[in-house]
Amino acid sequence: MTDNLVLAPPEARELAHHLDEWRKWRQSADDLTADPNWDRFIEKSREKAQWQAGLATEIDRWESLHAIHLALEEQLGGVTHAGGHTRQ
Repeated sequence: MTDNLVLAPPEARELAHHLDEWRKWRQSADDLTADPNWDRFIEKSREKAQWQAGLATEIDRWESLHAIHLALEEQLGGVTHAGGHTRQ
């Protein structure tokens, strides 16, 4: 990504400044990943991303189980609503 980076010194300084500000913001924006050390920040961010990906898979399972539940209720002649009431 940096192989073709060609900027005049004034533009390079400005971009470096903006990227430094972004880095500081990014490293502190999320309480779960905040860390002043870049490597620890990246490690925490990767762990969070893996956890979130796992959570997304788990939520997909919940949706599948809920769909099965609804299909079974419909098959049995009614849909159970919150509060235990069944539509007949």
